[in-house]
Amino acid sequence: MSRGGEKDHAVVTENQWYDAWVKQHIEDLTGKVAIVTGANSGTGFWAASALAGKGCTVVLACRNPTKAKGAKDEILETYPHAKVDVTMVLDNMDLQSVRDFARQFNEKYDRLDLLLNNAGIMAQPLIKSKDGYDIQFQTNHLSHFLLTKLLWPKIVATPGQSRIVQHSSAAHLFGNFDPTQMEYPPYNWGWFGWIFFLVRIVMPLMGMSPVHNWIRYGMSKLCNLLFMKELNKKIKEEGLGNKVMSVACHPGSSNTNLRVVAGDAAPKFNGGQQSAADGSLPLLMAAVGKGIKGGDYTGPKNFMRGPPVLADILGYGNDLTLAAKLWDYSEKCMQDKFDL
Repeated sequence: MSRGGEKDHAVVTENQWYDAWVKQHIEDLTGKVAIVTGANSGTGFWAASALAGKGCTVVLACRNPTKAKGAKDEILETYPHAKVDVTMVLDNMDLQSVRDFARQFNEKYDRLDLLLNNAGIMAQPLIKSKDGYDIQFQTNHLSHFLLTKLLWPKIVATPGQSRIVQHSSAAHLFGNFDPTQMEYPPYNWGWFGWIFFLVRIVMPLMGMSPVHNWIRYGMSKLCNLLFMKELNKKIKEEGLGNKVMSVACHPGSSNTNLRVVAGDAAPKFNGGQQSAADGSLPLLMAAVGKGIKGGDYTGPKNFMRGPPVLADILGYGNDLTLAAKLWDYSEKCMQDKFDL
């Protein structure tokens, strides 16, 4: 495939582990159906490509149809017989778009084996969506919560065991959640939080986004983990563990378009990054890796880079009280219940 790294980046990062891992660890997926949100670039693109290359029908759930078509064409260059669907638009900044996408998918497909909630934005200014929510919270968590709820009947009815993957980030370490403080959320003063606190002093000097943009990002990535945890808990309570698996991952530091929007200084850190393809491996491991269990979390072996391994959830990511609070708040936001 022609992408050595993300096309929008000045620095191209070569793939080190992607090709070998995909060949060795992903079995034939013929007959299975996957949705990958935000699949036109970055980790989503590479995960979608790997799944399609193994025979899975992959729906590229993107907000820009032109970019989705470009991603499909590139996948077909490598895998001419791949089944890639770009006929449905998904804009996570619009809850009605999420509802429309889910309705169209449910009408078109009779199964859903893999739901990869991958789409995300990073370190954005405080901007409200048309639905009235911070765009980072809505894009990274709330729309994926709604999407999962709307697709749940299809997922649980699919033969075999389906997987739902939330794409989190190491940034969850400085994240906290309080539904009464969504615009300026509280901070996690753990060890990683203190490091980030010191780094934020030099952020303006390096052209990076203001610190509150990053704190909201950390909160949204914590929400990914809390959602995964609460969903896994409810799946077990309902005795559905043999039908559905709820898991999560983080990509480490990867050379994707996500970093471009984080500030002019982001490309300066590319020297320590892995490629977007390598960054997609934790996502793929969570989605199709062997030995994965509900509640598992995957990431690079060396925290920010390396082949995928099981990772530790830190910070508030294991706080089940907070997870239940997030679930309740998310239901209020979408004005509907998510009952399993």
